Amino acid sequence: MKRRIILLAIILHASLSTLQAQTISALFTAMPDSILPLLTERNRHDMVDFYRNHMEAKVRNRLSDYALLDTLTDDYLRLTLSRVSTLEMKLLQTADSLPFVCLVRTLAAPARASHVEFYDSLWHRIHWLELSMPATRDYFPSIPDSVASQIDFAQRSIDDLRLVEVTLSPFAPVVTFHLSTDELDEDEKRLARRHIHALRYRWTGSDFVRDAD
Repeated sequence: MKRRIILLAIILHASLSTLQAQTISALFTAMPDSILPLLTERNRHDMVDFYRNHMEAKVRNRLSDYALLDTLTDDYLRLTLSRVSTLEMKLLQTADSLPFVCLVRTLAAPARASHVEFYDSLWHRIHWLELSMPATRDYFPSIPDSVASQIDFAQRSIDDLRLVEVTLSPFAPVVTFHLSTDELDEDEKRLARRHIHALRYRWTGSDFVRDAD
């Protein structure tokens, strides 16, 4: 009985060590087709191999468009999936050392809008972890009185649709929200862009905390 307990402990330790040692490329190649149907498993392996061999990591996707692996590190990758869509993945560590994947899909049609998902290392969806989109007013931290009424009108116009692009940092566990101004007219865009701030949230190992402006 004691031997069985020791053996189970060794297996569990080895399994946890494997999960901790995983890189984003290993997770990417093992990703189920159901999560990324545009690329086959062979496509994903080829892209990683091309990138590691300093070749253009480009393949044809299932829609006969080109997909390109733009950036690859141990814990981050960025893909151009088609002419209108991109995908980013970031491996984030938790307090108990079990990593998970933050995955961001972005569609440009033509305004850029993103969707954020979280998965564990076996590609099971993590439903309890959410990253709520900030309110429109949060992107305007400081507004001069002279343009307050115009900015307020622009905020209401943005609220009607509120498209947000989300990006991941290749260098840090940071998620950044960029508020789109595409639904504004040109004068409103120029005014809003002078006062809009991107919002950054940093993963601490247990939660996302907003960086100071």
